Amino acid sequence: MSFKRLRGTHDTWGEEALLFHKIESIAREVFSRFGFEELKTPILEEKELFTRALGTETDVVQKEMYEFIDRSKTAVAMRPEGTAGVVRAYIENNFDKTMGLAKFFYMGPMFRSERPQAGRLRQFHQIGVEQLGTDNALADAETIQALTVFLDEAGAGGYQVKLNNLGTFEERSGFKEKLKEYFTPQLKSLCEDCQNRLAKNPFRILDCKVETCRQIVRKAPSIREFLTPESLEHHTKVCKALDAAGIAYKEDPYMVRGLDYYTKTVFEISHSKLGAQDALAAGGRYDRLIESFGGTPAGAVGFAVGVERLAMCVDAGTMPALTQPGFFMVTLGEKAFEEGFRIVSDLRKNGVKALMDFSAKSMKSQMRAADKSKAGYAIILGDDEIVQKEFTLKNLSSGEQSKKPLGDIITICKSIGKGEWGC
Repeated sequence: MSFKRLRGTHDTWGEEALLFHKIESIAREVFSRFGFEELKTPILEEKELFTRALGTETDVVQKEMYEFIDRSKTAVAMRPEGTAGVVRAYIENNFDKTMGLAKFFYMGPMFRSERPQAGRLRQFHQIGVEQLGTDNALADAETIQALTVFLDEAGAGGYQVKLNNLGTFEERSGFKEKLKEYFTPQLKSLCEDCQNRLAKNPFRILDCKVETCRQIVRKAPSIREFLTPESLEHHTKVCKALDAAGIAYKEDPYMVRGLDYYTKTVFEISHSKLGAQDALAAGGRYDRLIESFGGTPAGAVGFAVGVERLAMCVDAGTMPALTQPGFFMVTLGEKAFEEGFRIVSDLRKNGVKALMDFSAKSMKSQMRAADKSKAGYAIILGDDEIVQKEFTLKNLSSGEQSKKPLGDIITICKSIGKGEWGC
């Protein structure tokens, strides 16, 4: 019997795995620069954590969440997003009392049973940032800036920032009634899902991706009509802070998020490389979520970016090198083989990527293995060269080669990794 991976899952290896690793490394460096600490939360949580956070009428809860009853008869779910788990950790670990303002970033797999498509998998990966314990508009701008700096340094330029303010839950209640009045006469023109949303939560229609519904949405009433002076002032402060930081953005009064916990600021990053479904990252403010989980009322703001989708947007030309060049040991003779193994071992101890094919016999077969390994350089060592205390260093890309002193091999190889030596 042979097994195949489940639909909507993906095996990652080679260059793709290296790219994922590099993206995560850049995230750790950038977000720590902004004062965020890494937080790892469990993949498995109580189901109610997500139903309360995301809203029972959202597509994630109704259609996409992987959930089951475990052996202790507890209803559990595999996390479909990261914010709910971060908020639970914030309250459970008393970060509100010990840290005041808590700034975290996270990364890892998420799970949604949605229709697989380019960059959207049933097991996918997200990198996210959360600021908990602040209602300041500058925190919104700082969060957006952290995201744009990360995208720039990851080599994903060419994106667009879209911005909106959804107001508070109270402000949205009147807006929902206005939306119901607007959409009801057009019920038959809406998709089946939106026909159901009209009765349960007309606000969700604004997030529909069906083009016929999108056309109707573009003429719908705007949330701006229902915002209080406080919400409008908050939005103005966010915009001014983004202007001061030199971040370009486009205001979109019809943009909403697919989850119910957002209040006031929401934003989305789109990228042309992703096609029609062009959302790369998204986030916003969620000032009532901590309170709804039983915590002390406090503001919060954050975002998440899909790693698979980000990888589709990365420009290889602007991405920092994924790996150091790497060296492949090619030996001729028994003494050279023994000495080569010792040198490879020493290189690895000194932080240098070094490879060797123990089964290859001839120099030709070893060079083929070197090319296949995608190493940057070959170290060629024979019995005669050991006597002469030298080795040959060959650039596998250009074909250039030269003799080097054997006693300096560690220093030379380490220097090449920093761009200080050539053949």
